Amino acid sequence: MTTPGKKFIVVGGGIGGLAAAVALSQQGVHVTVLEQAAQLGEIGAGVQLGPNAFAALDALGVGETARKRAVFTERLIMMDAVDGSEVGSFPVGQAFRDRFQNPYAVIHRADIHTSMLEATQGSNLIQVETSTKVVSVSQDDQGVTAVDQNGRIFKADALVAADGVRSVIREKLFNDPPRISGHVVYRAVVPVAEMPLDLQINAPVVWAGPDCHLVHYPLRDGQQYNLVVTFHSRDEEEWGVTDGSKEEVLSYFDGICPRARQMLHLPKT
Repeated sequence: MTTPGKKFIVVGGGIGGLAAAVALSQQGVHVTVLEQAAQLGEIGAGVQLGPNAFAALDALGVGETARKRAVFTERLIMMDAVDGSEVGSFPVGQAFRDRFQNPYAVIHRADIHTSMLEATQGSNLIQVETSTKVVSVSQDDQGVTAVDQNGRIFKADALVAADGVRSVIREKLFNDPPRISGHVVYRAVVPVAEMPLDLQINAPVVWAGPDCHLVHYPLRDGQQYNLVVTFHSRDEEEWGVTDGSKEEVLSYFDGICPRARQMLHLPKT
């Protein structure tokens, strides 16, 4: 527990940063969120939410708004990407929801971020500063000081680092750079009209293959489908965000059955 009236800085205005700000404000803490982007938003595609995730969202007061934006799934499915057979299916329908008091659902990352953002906008204890990139941080007996790229100074009793995998705060305090796994992940959102009918399934579906896998599930009332492809790179990778090459992706999925492989041709950009 924290003391009401304390001041916190949260570095990063993504899902984690806004969640931290909302949680702190519920304890009477004044929070300043520092976000380096000019506008608050969320990149990426979908995210899966289990019952515990909804319990956390409920505790933050955003559970109902998140539910309205989510798609409740009926089961979880794993497929063999080589021969196209079903490896297993796990029901997460009404019996699952009754037992765990919450659903298993999928949601667009931007939609869960919006639910968090609405909660911050409804609190007079949370202030959000955009276009604010923290470049240095220091602490002493009086608290913590953060300085942005323009030399502006922010002081508080404590600071929460929620600035992502390439965290400036972690680098400054611990010199702990991102660790490269060697896996590459490409994501896309496909309109339902372009999704093959036999893949329009109300479930997160994982197609497991050798050193690769594919995932798809519906978003936004089933009007879109989240598509994720993952493979273990044959080259030495560096951390970064880039547009994927279709030829490169296809080269990692030789031997995958046609039903799964057709998804590699769906993204247009």
